[in-house]
Amino acid sequence: MNAGGLAYRTTADPLLRLLSHGFATAYHRPPDAVWRAPYAFRVAAAAVPPGPPHTGTAPRTDWFAAAGHYVDVAVAPRADGVLRCGSLNHPAETAELPLTGPAARAPGWAARPYAVLRALAAAGCGRGADLQLNAPLPEAVGLPVAEPLECAVALAVAGAHAGRGGCPPNRAQLARLLSAAVPGDDGLRRAVLFARAGHLLSADGSTQQPLRAPDGSPDPRLLLLTARLTTGGDAGADGGAAAGATPSSVATGLATAVREALRAGAWSAWWPGARPGRGVLLLVPRDRRAAVRTAAADAFRGCGLPVPRILRIAVADAARRED
Repeated sequence: MNAGGLAYRTTADPLLRLLSHGFATAYHRPPDAVWRAPYAFRVAAAAVPPGPPHTGTAPRTDWFAAAGHYVDVAVAPRADGVLRCGSLNHPAETAELPLTGPAARAPGWAARPYAVLRALAAAGCGRGADLQLNAPLPEAVGLPVAEPLECAVALAVAGAHAGRGGCPPNRAQLARLLSAAVPGDDGLRRAVLFARAGHLLSADGSTQQPLRAPDGSPDPRLLLLTARLTTGGDAGADGGAAAGATPSSVATGLATAVREALRAGAWSAWWPGARPGRGVLLLVPRDRRAAVRTAAADAFRGCGLPVPRILRIAVADAARRED
């Protein structure tokens, strides 16, 4: 089924319908395809039990996985070497940029996708495209967005030109191209491109293992705990404090919430990205979810902070074409 009718398909995800409609409105033609790439995250090696033993003496490293929340890209190919791009997250900003010759100045949100697509064009894949992007989770949630967005636009443009007689790079080749084109976390990119539902992927992509509970109990759950920042006296709506949060108070709130969540039954906690931020992942027994949520919320209140955002994270499959 072609993506052109996605905006009118009542059974489709509303976010995909909105993206398809936004594309048609901006470019006066329907998209050829819509791609969906999962947000990805790290899983600390110490947070999960090891899988079957492997030969060799290499130290354990972090694992990676894809989350059941997505960056979406609608695409239609062009043949004039121009990238036109817009974003539902930045509706007042659009860009028209050359993919060959001297690079133009791109809006901040489009800089990394632009670099990726210039590298793709230099490799002979992609002679231009119209793109519409949507990254529905705010960066404040704590899941890295750059790598999913790069993978989504690369898959979308390569696939669009393949439908017109081109020979697109496969996913392994795309992973190498992305690594060379823009700085980023290759482990996260591999998770976006190669993940399997319910499984963790090793940093080099060579090994997968199911997400396991430390005690062997079934169906462990992942929760993403994210501190909210306030800017003034808007307490009460979510049970938080009126004063604005500072980096120091947020760090204290997160540390306190993690301690209380572990006391309430969570198995482990870690940062979802390479560096500390405002979000922490918790591995939780299924029957302790409510207790862990309550303990984390009470900890933030006790620190004079708004109740944190708590999002369930499903371990999902890799990027896919949606139409």
